[in-house]
Amino acid sequence: MNSKVAKILGLSCLSFFGMHATASDLTEVYELSVNNDPQLGAAKALYMSRREVIPQARSGLLPAISVSGNTTDVRRTLAAATPEIIQNFNENSWQAALQQPLFRLENWYIFQQSKNLEAQAMAQFAADQQELIFRVSNSYFSILEANDALSASNAERDAVGRQLEQVQQRFDVGLVAITDVLEATAQYDSSTVNVIESEGSQVTSFESLLRLTGQRYNQVDGLADNFPVSYPEPNNEEAWVQRALEGNYSLISAAEAVKAAQQNLSSKKSRHLPTLDAQLAYAESNSGGPNFLGSSVEQGSARLVLNVPIYTGGAVRSQAKQAGYELEQAQQTFDLTQRQVVETTRNLFTAINTDVARVKARLKGIESSQSALEATQTGYEVGTRNIVDVLVAQQRLYLAQFQYASARYQYIRDTLNLKQTVGSLSPDDIYGLNNYIVENKPISRITPTVR
Repeated sequence: MNSKVAKILGLSCLSFFGMHATASDLTEVYELSVNNDPQLGAAKALYMSRREVIPQARSGLLPAISVSGNTTDVRRTLAAATPEIIQNFNENSWQAALQQPLFRLENWYIFQQSKNLEAQAMAQFAADQQELIFRVSNSYFSILEANDALSASNAERDAVGRQLEQVQQRFDVGLVAITDVLEATAQYDSSTVNVIESEGSQVTSFESLLRLTGQRYNQVDGLADNFPVSYPEPNNEEAWVQRALEGNYSLISAAEAVKAAQQNLSSKKSRHLPTLDAQLAYAESNSGGPNFLGSSVEQGSARLVLNVPIYTGGAVRSQAKQAGYELEQAQQTFDLTQRQVVETTRNLFTAINTDVARVKARLKGIESSQSALEATQTGYEVGTRNIVDVLVAQQRLYLAQFQYASARYQYIRDTLNLKQTVGSLSPDDIYGLNNYIVENKPISRITPTVR
């Protein structure tokens, strides 16, 4: 078993104790998911069932032993005799047989195919476990992102509300026109709608953790402000593509499927070859009949059985053609998977580099938007800018703050996705991320305001 695959498969054997619904960091959510996610549980059961193909295929190469017996109650009437003779007796027999295949090339190919099928299942299960790591992370950071969106919406509404109060006061003393009040009121109503929508998204974002862990969560910890954002290492696209071609588990699974199809084709072609078996048998029979009818017989035998198929109605030829088409399908699937892996790797590599630049730009955008808002407010105070300009500047500031937070979460998703694509995603990535999940930034599921 490949050591990397074995390490990932070992996750399914982990047992975690003392976990409960109040756990709120990324590590605890992940560890609960390992044992409680039904999607992973189904994948594990499927993998365990497919492992049984090896002992089943091996049985075609090993001896088969059988024992059988019977007993018969005989009632016989000899009508021709004078007087008539009626006989009642038992006949008992049993036999044991051992058959050892000596030459069955088809069974040998089936056994070799079973190894490929088991390797294919193992690679697929490893891919499923990596998918769990990504699903847990994606669900967790989606909660943080939804909460940041809600915070930005609340901040915008509060700011617009304060602006509306100031505009109303200025209108009351005749310093501004009614249009400013109407513009501020419209913006406040719009921002209120945004808050309502954001509240709904924040509440529903917690539900994915219930699906993953079987536990209901009402609070999780947030991401530290000092979370590092850096370019891929190595920052070389072709190096990542090469790693993906060597380590992607979906690609490994597809490659094993091709090998299994090749063995299947060989097994089907070999059906026209002769087979040779060795057989050992022992039988004993006893009859309780009187006089010459009663007997006890023991018999042992050893023989070689050669079977030469001559004609099977075209079945062997048809099965070989079918296996050939199945091999072609497996090869085409492998080629498609390989191209998709290369494409995905290149796209994610580019996306991460874009994410890094985007995060840095979004951070500068917050500073610029803050400065622009202050300048616009000053201009409004002196009469060079109108209320619409102020409201737009406020909206841009809070949008910039959310976009910065969202860019960091997208960077995390793309980084994990790239590692998943090259086959290197592991629980260590969860534990590494968890170092930047801090308790002093709790995020609680809200209760939407009834309006």
